[in-house]
Amino acid sequence: MSDDRARQQRPATGDEWAGLSVQERYRSSVGGSAAPRDVRVLEPFRLRLILTDVLLISLSITVGLLVSSRQSSWLIDPLVAIYGAPVAIGLLWLMMLFLRGSYDQRIIGLGPDEFKRLVSATLYTFAVVAGVSYLIRADISRAYAYVSLPLGLVLIGVSRFAWRKWLYRQRYAGRFLARIVVIGGNDATGALANKLEQDAYVGFEVVASVGLPNEHVGALSAWLDDVDAALSHSNASAVAIDPGERAPHDAIRQLAWRLEGRGIDLLISPGMIDVAGPRLSVRPAAGLPLLHLDEAALSRPQRLAKRSLDLVGSVGAIIVLSPVFIVCALWVRLTSSGPAIFKQRRIGRGGATFTMLKFRTMRQDADEQREALRSLHAYDDPMFKIEGDPRVTRAGRFLRRWSLDELPQLFNVLGGSMSLVGPRPHPIDDVDRYNPEAFRRLALKPGMTGLWQVEGRSEVRWAEALQLDLFYVERWSLATDLVLLLRTVRAVLQARGAS
Repeated sequence: MSDDRARQQRPATGDEWAGLSVQERYRSSVGGSAAPRDVRVLEPFRLRLILTDVLLISLSITVGLLVSSRQSSWLIDPLVAIYGAPVAIGLLWLMMLFLRGSYDQRIIGLGPDEFKRLVSATLYTFAVVAGVSYLIRADISRAYAYVSLPLGLVLIGVSRFAWRKWLYRQRYAGRFLARIVVIGGNDATGALANKLEQDAYVGFEVVASVGLPNEHVGALSAWLDDVDAALSHSNASAVAIDPGERAPHDAIRQLAWRLEGRGIDLLISPGMIDVAGPRLSVRPAAGLPLLHLDEAALSRPQRLAKRSLDLVGSVGAIIVLSPVFIVCALWVRLTSSGPAIFKQRRIGRGGATFTMLKFRTMRQDADEQREALRSLHAYDDPMFKIEGDPRVTRAGRFLRRWSLDELPQLFNVLGGSMSLVGPRPHPIDDVDRYNPEAFRRLALKPGMTGLWQVEGRSEVRWAEALQLDLFYVERWSLATDLVLLLRTVRAVLQARGAS
């Protein structure tokens, strides 16, 4: 391994850390700067599945076309019905198979889960075809939804079963195997490695093993470097951990962060279920109850759901609160010199910078006094805040008490640089004081409100706020966002913890 690559695969320290940009520090802290794994092990097999599905979908649609051609009650252009509908349905079906994860390399060959996604994709296609057919008052659903889709489901299901049996034979012959590094105690590591080698059909080839970290100071960092070295030398694409009775929780968490952005799967025994609950899912492997730890990064449907909430919430709030915007802007302009809107560069998702908007609550020269006042900050942490800040204006104190100064950030949410809910964005000079763990906050878009705001708002100190932000990043869900928004409204109305 070259020196450059070695430096990429470990977090920067000392002088190296000081010389990195914010985005480079973020990638270093979560492992995103490391070279991704080679994910092409199953790509040839995946391509075979896709081509087979295209052929079977075409066959099924052709049968539906033959049936539909006997009908004469089309209420749309016959050419569209005969040629446009089959192509549209076929493309929609294939798209649904992709969106439902039917070609996900982690479930290919697993049987029940693979078939469940196939059924799900077909049902979604059926629902869309039936809905569109009803809206345009055409008989498309009768011909295709009741003939092509059921026929295609059976044909694709049978082909997937046949391909899965073929894949198992290939794996026993030493092909289509993902290289895996096993971590655990001596007995646990040996037993897990032997089981994976015996049951080759699950698709793993054990290429290296690493023991658990010692408890002395500095051992964790050295252990992570050992794991990095094993992954690099073996070109492995997965890590399996069986900690036994001695479960190094912090070591597993640090390893999960180190692996993110590198496309390396992490399999954990059930004993580590408290590391990141919602991100764990069962993955059968060699007859053992291993769990798969997903990356904290949101999936495409999750990003779509969160973005939809942001758009609906921000547009609705801007319309409803527009009179409040006008009153606040006029009050700021009439009571102090300077613009009504304060603009500041903040750090967003992945270390990218953006311009955050707020109603100005301080004197116009407030930023120039920031460093001079930092000595008044009573806590040794990056989050700069002082009690009774002399820069705050009379109108600003009122706006801050009721969180009205944050309202212009709805336009940040609308533009996509922020979210309604997420870790609060910090100024660049605060982020420069982050330790490596704190950069984990940047895995999601910053938000107008977050978990630590509703837990105590400005009363929460940095260490506790950081842990709450990390908890949110690790366990994000749409339901959590909705609950936090409701709790935020209550906290604002009570003016609890504001400053």
